[in-house]
Amino acid sequence: MGFTWKHGKVVSMKGLPKSAAKGIFWMKLIITDRVDRWFRDEMGLVSGNGIKFYGKTYGYTEVHHGFSPAFTREDQPVEPVLEVDKDGIDYHIDELDEWFFKDLITTVDYDPRSDGPVFHFQHENRDDQPDIAGLSKEQEEHPDASTGASAH
Repeated sequence: MGFTWKHGKVVSMKGLPKSAAKGIFWMKLIITDRVDRWFRDEMGLVSGNGIKFYGKTYGYTEVHHGFSPAFTREDQPVEPVLEVDKDGIDYHIDELDEWFFKDLITTVDYDPRSDGPVFHFQHENRDDQPDIAGLSKEQEEHPDASTGASAH
C-alpha cells in the first residue's frame, strides 16, 4: 500500500482507490538534481536502482529531536509508502519509516562542504505543529512550558 509520485503528483496508489488519498497521511519528498548526481556518482546507481530513506535514533533535524535521517541502497522497496522516480532511480520511503516523514516536506539536496546529502524538513503549512517528539516550537524555546515549572 503506497503512493508513487512523479513531478510532485501522485501517479499511482498501490492497493488503494484514488478516493483513499485524502486523510490517510501526507508527505512530500523532493530530490534535487545535485544530490541525484551525487547518489549516481558515489553509489554507482544506474536506471533501475534505488535509495531508501529512513529515520534512525540519535541526532536532530529542524523538526525531529533524538532522530536523524539516513539512507541505504535498496533497489526493490519492501513496502513503499512514497516513491519518487528521478530518471530511472527509485527514491523511496518504506511503511516502517512513515512516522519519520509523515506530514512533512522533505528536501534532499547536495552539500558541497560535507560532499554528501543534506536533509531539510518543514511542515506543509508552517504552523506551530508538534514535531515527532511531541514538542511544539514554543515549548522548545521555553523548555518549562509543558510542565508549568518556573526557572527560578
